[in-house]
Amino acid sequence: MSKSNKEIQDTEQQSEKVVTKYDLKMQRRKEQREKEQRDKRISTIGGIVLVAVLACLVASFPIRTWLTVNGTYIKVGGEKISKVEYDYYYNMASNNYIAENYYMLYYFGVDLSGDLSKQMYSETLTWKDYFDQLTVNHIARNKGLAKEAKAAGFVYDTTEEYNEYMEAVNEAAAEAGTTAKEYFQRMYGVYATQSRVKPFLEESLYVAAYTDEIAESLTPSQDEIQAYYEENKASYDSVDYYILQVDAELPTEPTELADPVEPAEGDSAEAGEDGSSGEEAVYQPSEAEIAAAMEIAKAEAEKAERSIKTTGESMTNVKRTTANSTSYSVSSWLFDEERKAGDTTVIEDTTNHRYYVVGFEDRYLDQTLTADVRAVVTADGNGQEILDEWKSGEATEESFGEICDKYMDPDVSAAEGGLLEGVTPSALPEELRSWLTDSERKAGDTTVVSPEGDMYTYVMYYIAPNQEEWILQIRNILLSDKLSDYLEDMVASIEVEDPKGNLAYLKVEAENEGTSGDENSSENEGASGDDGSSENEGASGDDGSSENEGASGDRGSSNN
Repeated sequence: MSKSNKEIQDTEQQSEKVVTKYDLKMQRRKEQREKEQRDKRISTIGGIVLVAVLACLVASFPIRTWLTVNGTYIKVGGEKISKVEYDYYYNMASNNYIAENYYMLYYFGVDLSGDLSKQMYSETLTWKDYFDQLTVNHIARNKGLAKEAKAAGFVYDTTEEYNEYMEAVNEAAAEAGTTAKEYFQRMYGVYATQSRVKPFLEESLYVAAYTDEIAESLTPSQDEIQAYYEENKASYDSVDYYILQVDAELPTEPTELADPVEPAEGDSAEAGEDGSSGEEAVYQPSEAEIAAAMEIAKAEAEKAERSIKTTGESMTNVKRTTANSTSYSVSSWLFDEERKAGDTTVIEDTTNHRYYVVGFEDRYLDQTLTADVRAVVTADGNGQEILDEWKSGEATEESFGEICDKYMDPDVSAAEGGLLEGVTPSALPEELRSWLTDSERKAGDTTVVSPEGDMYTYVMYYIAPNQEEWILQIRNILLSDKLSDYLEDMVASIEVEDPKGNLAYLKVEAENEGTSGDENSSENEGASGDDGSSENEGASGDDGSSENEGASGDRGSSNN
């Protein structure tokens, strides 16, 4: 073997170092240290990730709140509406509707404490859907009016009214044993706070003031009022007449005109002795017996017709609605345009087996004036004490208003200073009506009235007469119609967008619109645009029904 080869071999042998037990031990320790370091790095990284996850979870709560307060829930007229603002209007709309229709809702079995999204309002809409409609319509009206008012340069300071509202909130919260913060949440939603709700309240107050301006401009003229009366005279005229009721004396036991009755098997002549109740059933006269009794009553009524003015009951200043409660047939006869003084008639009432003898005297338009008054309505029976307190002071109309604010039962009226304008006498209890319409009544007169059967006592201050009752009634009807038309036209031009699909009723209406098909295309033209939005019109009034126009197209928008 050459020297060079020998060197190479020795070198290779040296490189193959013998591995002893000690070497193996040290190797295992090294590997363990590397594993521990590796595990530590993994643990550290995992911990960082876990902390990050927890941090995101915690951070999500303020993020959710921020999104609720500032995020877009829906859009109305291009304006973003947050969930907080939507909840504010939703609670306002639903609470008002429930307050006005509580007994109806109870009668129809609506569980107001349950999930309204699972209780049907109609075949296709739930109660939640219906309240959403009311809410969207309310928002559309407010936003439209606010935009219009600002464009018209309308200025109104809401500070005083807002402060009064907050004072009332604090009082209500204290009475309920809670805080104003909790009260806001109960009233307007879980994210509601005074600061968040304030701009919505101020906008509502601003819009309400502007609406008063609109109403003032829409007030119908006397010519319009007169024209409406001419078309609806029967609803406002009064009649004076005499009336006598003649009841047929129906037999209480079988006569010779009774229907033959065959006893059923097992009938016992001594029913009371065999364990039965023994009570006799009320006898039901036969048709022949009824006809005979009605003939006798008719003859008596025809005889009484000749002396109706002396034998009948005198009825004065009776409106058609009141006459209808007696008999629709009698009312129709009395308010016939051809009726003239001295006319008499006998009217048959087959349902109640009687005849009415009626004598007509007069038909006219009642000129009774309404009145402006201040009133304290109290259920504490302290009416005279309240009046005496007022008399012991300045005893002016202004001080009476202060007394009203002090003692008025808030469940009855929230009228500032107890001021009631255009009070309709016909709607009042007899004692109040007599005092109010007394020809000697003058400004500054006061009284305490406790109508029989009424739980309230009325402390009254007479200010002045107002317009005739029929004029105010028609004016209010025409003004309401004009204002409704005005708002309906305005709302119809406001687009509602629901990009997140929060309003289920829009989808339902869109589907209903689609199912109408081509057969209704001529009727629907103009109701929808190229974007597929629709104006699904409804009627709305103070009764809480909805004006909601609004089926959405594919992109979820609606002309509401």
